[in-house]
Amino acid sequence: MCVELETLLEKLTTQEGLESLFEEVEALGIIVGFLLALGEAFLPFLPLFAIVIININSYGFILGFLSSYSATVLGSYLVFLTVRYFFRKPAQRYILKHERLRKMLDFIDLKGFSFLLILLSLPFTPSSIINVIAALSNMKKTVYLSILIVAKAIMILLMSIVGYDITSFFTSPLQLTLSVVFLVVLYFFSKWYQKYINRKLEKQG
Repeated sequence: MCVELETLLEKLTTQEGLESLFEEVEALGIIVGFLLALGEAFLPFLPLFAIVIININSYGFILGFLSSYSATVLGSYLVFLTVRYFFRKPAQRYILKHERLRKMLDFIDLKGFSFLLILLSLPFTPSSIINVIAALSNMKKTVYLSILIVAKAIMILLMSIVGYDITSFFTSPLQLTLSVVFLVVLYFFSKWYQKYINRKLEKQG
């Protein structure tokens, strides 16, 4: 067990280890990367950022981006459809008894397009929660799909730019520093935007 953990740590923390990991994933085929990104929509504890980094470094920027992007859009939309068709009615009965949840759905029905588009474009947004909330609202299926298509392209592209050629971080401290600063800025912006939406909800009705 200790040996296996030591091997895993070596793969994740050394340039040679990461290169070996990416080669192993590439050998498994691009369908593996696609399924990992797809599964994250249903299992939100899976680290999407790490999956995207593995995909673009294993299959190349274009193929890695396309597999991550298409899988993320498909997975999110499947979650949306599953909740809407199988859980919406019982969930709405619960929501009617809770004012804050009701206000949130009313807000999405009235002004949700632009807010969801920005929110889902940010890498640190809990998109699994957004998929469920959108499914419980009255937003049309085609509208939410169009939001996902645009927003996920931006989000996956941001992740891909930061994580591409990650092994060069070991030899380029400047690149690592810029990437960390960029992620910190994105993180605080996403938190600010979520608080901004909460303030809008509090002012509503």
